[in-house]
Formats: sequence, structure tokens, C-alpha cells
Amino acid sequence: MRDDATPDAVEFRGVDDLGRDVGTHEAFWAEVAKKRSHGADGSKPTFYAKGIEYWDGVAPDVDGVLGGFAHVSAPDARDNAKLLEDLRGRGRGGAKANGTKTTALDCGAGVGRVTSTFLIEKFDEVDLVEPCRHFLDAAAADALVRGDGRADGHRAKRFVAEPLESFVPERERYDVIWIQWCIGHLTDDDFVAFLRRCKDGLRENGVIVMKENNAASGFILDLEDSSITRSHEYLLHIINRTGMRCLEHRLQTGFPPELFAVRMYVIVPSSSFRRVGIQNSSR
Repeated sequence: MRDDATPDAVEFRGVDDLGRDVGTHEAFWAEVAKKRSHGADGSKPTFYAKGIEYWDGVAPDVDGVLGGFAHVSAPDARDNAKLLEDLRGRGRGGAKANGTKTTALDCGAGVGRVTSTFLIEKFDEVDLVEPCRHFLDAAAADALVRGDGRADGHRAKRFVAEPLESFVPERERYDVIWIQWCIGHLTDDDFVAFLRRCKDGLRENGVIVMKENNAASGFILDLEDSSITRSHEYLLHIINRTGMRCLEHRLQTGFPPELFAVRMYVIVPSSSFRRVGIQNSSR
């Protein structure tokens, strides 16, 4: 088996955050599909509506979006920058070669925390996509997110209010598509479809970076915010379903021990995959 692979036929069992069994991943998502919203968008599972309802009630600030753990933002930004630095050293992720502007997409951007602490520092232009309007409004009103007064001219260009399950990135616009702490709100099928659309949004040598909590095994359903935390193996399984490859994954450092382990996954189209580029790092 490849280092970046999981078997084609796999079964991931889940529990909710009260420790109750919720079945295999296939059985769980089949049940989710049966329960549809009766609101304006009845075509979507209630699973989605509950997630939006939860986040609509959260304060539009860093402490709110991080669940009271605002202090992890600094080590988060530090490790994000180190990963990008390493990727650019290998000619990926917007390594400057011909003077063209570098562009990033911040997915599930919330109040623009990842943009203001990291992406705006490293990219000429950043687009933000976020389904919760009050979060996006807070991001658009933040001078640090917008890049006001920056000597380097880096700017947030677009603020898009749309769920990831329907969002379509502009074709070949992005050097990096950054997806952090949001993908647990998507069903497996929507997750796969979204990553495939992101692939079409990449420029040559562009990458998708997904940063997510890891369950110890299987998955854990959060009953409060209507999301799941997938295990490392489960996330690799999803990546493999897209037809892309995990070029590298590494653990976040410096977080409190009571939190889930967090990994960063560098995802690339199969055409740009090189065996020599795999780094399964605990740094």
C-alpha cells in the first residue's frame, strides 16, 4: 500500500460526542441523506441546516470561531507559514518566478482569522468564502483582513457568501486553496465533489491545503454544531476518492494537549504527484 493510501473498501465507525455508536460512515451518511430541511433550501440535508443554525448564533470574533481557544491562533499561523515556506522551497504554492501576483482562497473563512494572521502576509490577493453572513460581514469590516494600508499592497479581493457544498472556485485562479476547520460540515460525497472543484481552481504548481482535527479512529459526531471529526485514515480515504494525492501531511505543534490532534494535508492533482515529494511528518 502507498504511504498516502487507504484501502478502497474500508469501514469507519463513528460515535457521537456522548459516546453513543452511530454506525459505519456509509450507514451514517445514508441516514443523513434521508433527513431533509423544510426551510428555504429543502434540497439539503437537515445536517447542513443545523450547522448553519449553530454558527449563526456564535459571536463574530476570533474567540467565537475558535470556541474559546483564541490563544491557539499564534501557533496556528506559525505552522501554516512554515508549511507554505517549505512548499515554496519546492516550487509549489505560489513560489515567485515570473512576477505574477500570487492568489489564495480562504475556505470556510469565518471572520477572516486565517487571512489576517497568515494568508494576507504571504499572498498578493486573497479571496474569502464563508456561508455565515455575519462572519463574512465581520471579515469584510476588518482592516487587517482587507489589508488596508499594507506597504506590500497585499489585499483581500473577494468576499463570497456561499456554502462550500455549492461553491465553485474560479478556474485556474489560485496558487493555494486553504481549507481549515470547516470540512467536517460536509457529507463525504459533497467533500469529494468540493475538492474536485478546487482542483480545477488551481494554477500550475498550485496546492490545496486542508487543516483539520483528527479523531483517534473512525469519526466523532458533534451534536451541537452538526459536524463530524474524521480520523487521519478517514481523511486520506476521502482524498484518494477525489483522484488526487496527498503530497505531504504534518502535525500541528504547540496546541494544548486537551485538543484533538490537528494535521495539515497538502493535496495535489495526480498529474503533479511525485513519490519523492511525500513527507509524512510529525513536525
